[in-house]
Formats: sequence, C-alpha cells, structure tokens
Amino acid sequence: MHSQITSQTSPYWQQHENQPVNWMTWSPDTFQKAQEADKPILVSIGYSACHWCQEMSRNCFEDKYIASLMNRHFVCILVDREERPDLDLMYMEAVRMFNQSAGWPLNVFCLPDGRPFWGGTYFPREDLGNGLAPWPQVLMRVSEHYQKAKDELIENAENVISNLLHANHVDCSEENTWSDQLLINAVKKICSLHDDEFGGFTPAPKFPSPMKLDFLLSILESNSIRKNNIQHDRVKSCLKTSLNSLADGGIFDHIGGGFFRYSTNKEWSQPHYEKLLSDNALLLSTFARAYGHFNSPKYERVIRKTLIWLKSEIGSSSKGFSSSLSAESNGDEGAYYEWELTPMITCMEPENAKKYFEALPDQTSGRKLPQLINSKKFSIQEQLLWMDQLESGKSLKPKPSVDRKRILANNALLIRGYVDAAIVLQDISLLHDAISLEKWIDHNFIDQEFCLQSFIYPETEKSVTSKGNLDDYTFYAEALLKLASVSEIIETGSSLAYINKAISITESAITHFKDSKMAGFFFSDGSLSPPPPCRKKVWYDNATPSGNSSLLNVFLNLHHLTKEHKWRKEYEDSLTGYPKIAERMPEGIAHALSAISQEAIGKITIYLPPLLMEEAFKYLPSIINRCVFLSPQVDAEKGIQIKIGKSEKTWDFDQIDPMIKFLKEE
Repeated sequence: MHSQITSQTSPYWQQHENQPVNWMTWSPDTFQKAQEADKPILVSIGYSACHWCQEMSRNCFEDKYIASLMNRHFVCILVDREERPDLDLMYMEAVRMFNQSAGWPLNVFCLPDGRPFWGGTYFPREDLGNGLAPWPQVLMRVSEHYQKAKDELIENAENVISNLLHANHVDCSEENTWSDQLLINAVKKICSLHDDEFGGFTPAPKFPSPMKLDFLLSILESNSIRKNNIQHDRVKSCLKTSLNSLADGGIFDHIGGGFFRYSTNKEWSQPHYEKLLSDNALLLSTFARAYGHFNSPKYERVIRKTLIWLKSEIGSSSKGFSSSLSAESNGDEGAYYEWELTPMITCMEPENAKKYFEALPDQTSGRKLPQLINSKKFSIQEQLLWMDQLESGKSLKPKPSVDRKRILANNALLIRGYVDAAIVLQDISLLHDAISLEKWIDHNFIDQEFCLQSFIYPETEKSVTSKGNLDDYTFYAEALLKLASVSEIIETGSSLAYINKAISITESAITHFKDSKMAGFFFSDGSLSPPPPCRKKVWYDNATPSGNSSLLNVFLNLHHLTKEHKWRKEYEDSLTGYPKIAERMPEGIAHALSAISQEAIGKITIYLPPLLMEEAFKYLPSIINRCVFLSPQVDAEKGIQIKIGKSEKTWDFDQIDPMIKFLKEE
C-alpha cells in the first residue's frame, strides 16, 4: 500500500511506514482527497516513545482486515505530536469534550475538512472485557453514522469548534482584577490536593508535577508564608514528601539516571517507561531549587545522575538533545530497566541479590525495578551500592530506541535546568554547557528576522522545515534571560547580549501569536497551511508550562531589567486571563503563579564589580528560589549595590556576605 509517510523523517512515521494502512500527512492533498471522496477523516496522533501507541499500532494498524476497514471508510492521517503539537492540543481538548479519556494514542474522527465530531484514545483489536470497544466495531459504527446521519455529525463538529473558540477567552476579564491574595488561596488549594502519604497531587496515574513544586518553592520566600508558621510548615511538608517520593521511587531510574514519564500507581513504584527530555529538563531545575532550599543529599544524587543520563544517552550541549527515549526494547516495555533474579545475581552477591529482589515491588511483567525502599534487612547505602553494581549488567540489555528529533522548546527548558544545577552544585562547567547549548540553538533554529523553527533532525539528508510555536519562543526567551542572570561570571558584558536577544525573540512572538482583540497569545502561527480547524490559546500547564504563563515571566523580567513600560503593559494585559482561573483551578496554572509570586516577592538585581562575580556565585545556592540577576557595576566607586522589585531604593554593601544575609532575611 502506497503511503505518504514513507518519505517522512519522523521516527513515529517510520514505525508505521510498512503498515497496510494508507497513512497520509496533514496536507492540502489529503483534505482534497477526503472532500472529493466525501469520506470522514481519521486523525491518529502519537509519538515514538509511547508504549500504548506501539501497542495499538501492532494490534490494529498492522492487521490487514482492520487496515482494509480504515482505508475503505476513512482518509487516515498520522500525526507525530512532537512535530505538530498544535494539532495535538486542539484535538486533545476536543476529545475531552466527548467525555472520553485523553492521552496517546489519540484517535479523532473528523469531517472531511478536519473538524472533529468524536474521538478517543487506545482501542483494542477485540473485546477484552474491560469496557473498551474493539477498534473494528468503532470504525464501522462511525462510518455508518456518517453515511446515515451526516447532518448530526456536522452539527456536533460545529458545536465542538464553537466551544473550542469560546474556551480561548471564557476566563478573560476586561480589566485587571488580580489580587495577591489569590496566591495564598492557591497555596491552600494545591496543598489540599496533596497526597500526604505518598506525595503528588492527583490519584494514580501520577505525574511528577514540577510546575506545582516550583510554585511552592517560590512561595516559601514570601513574607506572608514565612510569618504563618502553620502554612509554612504545610508547604515544606508537601514539598519534602513529594520530592522524596520522586527521588526514592520507581519513577526515577536509579541505575541509569533520569525520570520516567509517570507512575501507574499511587506509590510511584510502577512507572510507564518512556523518558522525555521535557520532563527531565523541568525536574532537573526543580530538584536543583529544592536542593538549594533543603540541602538534601538525595536531591543532589538525582541532579547528578540526571545530568549523566542526559549526556550519555540523548545528546550533548554542542549538538542538542533528542526528544525522547522509547518505553520499549524490542517491543517489550520496561525490559531495559527491569530485572529478573538470575541476571541480578550475576552482578551482585547472590544472597544480596535474592533479598533485594524479594523486597522490591512487583511489576506487571513479573520482573523487578530497582528503587530505594525502606527495609529493616538492609540500608539505603547498601541499596545504592547494589545499584552501582547493577549498572554494569545494563550493557547486556537491548537499548530502547531514541527519537533524535531536536525540539527547540525542550532544549530551551534544559538551559534553565543547566543554570540552576550549576548554581547549586557550584559547577561552572554546567554554565558553559548552558551557553554552548544556546549557541547551538542560535545556529540551528533562528533566521535573520528572529523567526524560529520548532524542530530539526540532525545528521539527515532530508531537509525538514518547521514553524515555531508559542512554547518555542517563550521557553527560549525565558532561557536567554536565565542565562543573562549569571553569564557575567563567564564573560563580562554578555548579559546585555542575551537580554537583547530575548527582546527580539519576544517581539517576534508578539507579532506571530498575540490576539489583537482579546487577552492572551495563540499557540500556533497563523500562517500554517493547511491550518488547524481551530487556533487555540493554552492557559493551563500540561506536561510543560503553558506558553501564556511563560510569557508572564518573560514580560516581568524584561520590565525589571529594562524599565520599559511596554513590557509592564504586556504583562498586565496578559494577566487579565488569570484571576478567574486562579479562583477556580489554581493547580492548573502553577507556572503563572510562580511568575506572579516572584514579582510580588520582589526580583533582585545585584550590581557587582566584575572581579567579585565569581565570589557572588558561591552564595547563590542559598537564594536560588529568588529571582536574582548579577549585573556588572558600571561605576567602580559604588561597590556592591542591590535593587529589589519596584522600589527605587538602592542598598549599598562593602562585602558580599552581609548583602546575602540581608537578602535571606528580607
């Protein structure tokens, strides 16, 4: 069967290229074909590291009979969600409107013009007695409904698009009604959702939620929380419980480093095994900030092992980092990470192997996943030693495949992670890594007008062009400003260059994504062709922060650094989209809350003579959860000065130590 995807570079497409389904791309030719044949469109969205995407692919799309049904009754579009996150976001929200679970693979049935009328996620080949309709049955029911009652589906699709458009601005206010009391209310709400036994903020399946943890770390610096002992202790308790569970549990790869996508159970002991750059970049920053606050050796271990994993398995700062590592090895989920007893015995003392294997939680495969457990039979230090011994045995296991797609947004998140890790580990080489990664981004993703690509495929002969989305622009601008906060330690005068580049990137984002009529920024570029059926705004954080939340931080930092009123106005205009959400569901906008809380607490600029930059860097771990910029002192006679927040007052110091003491108490 001829398929459009045989000429594509995406590993996700390549996984499907030999299937009997006549897969097509999101293109004008595809929509023309659907409209001429008057067939509904099936849009199937996934990514190469996703285990359940592979399960449905093997069980359904490789079946010749099922493929014949798909080809006969539908025009089938395959989408790599990492290449078209705009389609993924829009169709995901649509599927939630159908009261269906939302995840991957995402399968959406649409009119010939792409407007969705129904959808779901994973469907089995046959009835397994678990309440999921068999995929062939779903195909036939949808096809029959389209043939017999097309008007109903058209009406349904029209209502879906109307609701999607309405959701873009349903929570926006005509004027700024923000009150900082909303921050305190948000703290109480988020802490009330916390699982005090095992950590996390939702029932199983559990995700690490780095944005919520970041907000709680930020709010600990506020005087309102500091002065309220009960609330202060509550926030710290939530943080330590969740962070300790993440650091000890099976969601962290204790042998190879890095975090898995999520846990299927409440105890964090049974993960799904895909590893994403985005998750690990965010969690690297979160654990660095947590280490700065709590000084816990287990957090330091997480940071160091994650850094090792990044460089050993998915990339480098000079060539960028791949998007993901598959959950499967040779079609077997978790095989690279889980252990049977016999291989464990070959790496460890047999008696130690037996008692450790017996004590580890069971996995659905029957194998065991190494993780730190509380036991009277052996200590944590013994377990750490055994994990080091097991590392040698991994070389005999088949490695999971790597999706070598380089995504701008995710690499930009890693720049922030590198900077935070450099600060708390006091490792200047990590700052050099951050600078090197930014240079690579600059070389590969930006044109002369500061328009961005979203992704590239390195070391391939096929030319791939992509349009940056809002996250690419805003995460990159945040990364540039993060670099500007400390780059003077490496090179005098460099901070201004990063700030100016961030300004250019942000101005380009305003041009491409800003809604001229209502608050907020669209996720996708308006010039995409063919466009998505609905151009969406994203207010809520998902696996990564929302671009609109990220922009709040960018606007505030640019106003703090430049004092230009236009950035303050951009911030205040955007802020009108958040008060209603903060009242109703603050847990969904934690990245925005972090930005707003850091502004309320007060951003700090420290003006230093260049010779004192390295000394000042040594003190930064103790104030890592404040927003601090190290800036060169232009007047040598003035020594050390600091400015905080909106205040025009300047504090003068002769030495760094009393200045840091003042900031910690301020």
